[in-house]
Amino acid sequence: GGCCDPPFFRAEGRPPSMPGEGQVNLITANAMTEEINYYDEELTELTDEIRQKVDALHRLQGAAREERVAQLQVRMQRAKQVLHSFKVEMRELSKEEAFTYDAKCKAHLANLQKLQTDLQWAKTEGERAQLMDGATGEAASVDQMTAQQIISKGAAVQEQSIASTTRSKKMIEDSKAVGAETASKLKQQTEQMRNIDEDIMRVETNLQRADLLLRAFLRRMATDKFIMVFLFLIVVGIVTIIIYKAINPEQAEEDGFNVPDEVTPPISRD
Repeated sequence: GGCCDPPFFRAEGRPPSMPGEGQVNLITANAMTEEINYYDEELTELTDEIRQKVDALHRLQGAAREERVAQLQVRMQRAKQVLHSFKVEMRELSKEEAFTYDAKCKAHLANLQKLQTDLQWAKTEGERAQLMDGATGEAASVDQMTAQQIISKGAAVQEQSIASTTRSKKMIEDSKAVGAETASKLKQQTEQMRNIDEDIMRVETNLQRADLLLRAFLRRMATDKFIMVFLFLIVVGIVTIIIYKAINPEQAEEDGFNVPDEVTPPISRD
């Protein structure tokens, strides 16, 4: 072939062999492992990024702090989506790989829950700081306010603080509920994988038993066939001797083939 021949037909004029079923399964397994490893790396990068920015929130104030909190909430949402994809890919793994990545999944979940709590706490602290700054700015005019106005203003600030604290507690409770639900689902999926593995083992045992029974049956059939062939040869030999005796009786007697013309009863000893 020349340099312009297709590369598939250069080796002895034959196309390359197609991958077998085992190769296809291996390629598929490697692809799934690469994909879940990609999600694992992305989750690690996201959690590290969020942790660094949450720890740096105390340096920001006012609108800059609020903007950074909003950005971190978006990144948290992305991390939750990646974690969901990670759990979906786990369902396609083998038992050994699934147990390994199950531990990683739980670690990522715990990190995200801690980050969610810290982020909500930072948001609450920022709101509280804004309230305190507002109260400080108005301190100069306190001398011009009546006692009733001061009490009303203090009550309003206290109500705002209580509302902010209540929202923070609700977010924490929601995070705990989500974490408990996720842990429960992971436990159910682990039990399902164990049940599937037990079913596979039972199927393999049944297949092995069926293979043994089939081999025994084939051996018995081979033995029966051998006996039938042996009996057939005996009958053919007897028929051949009878025909030979009938066609050429003299030659048969010379050859020693003595076939009685009639059957005589055995002699009685009485």
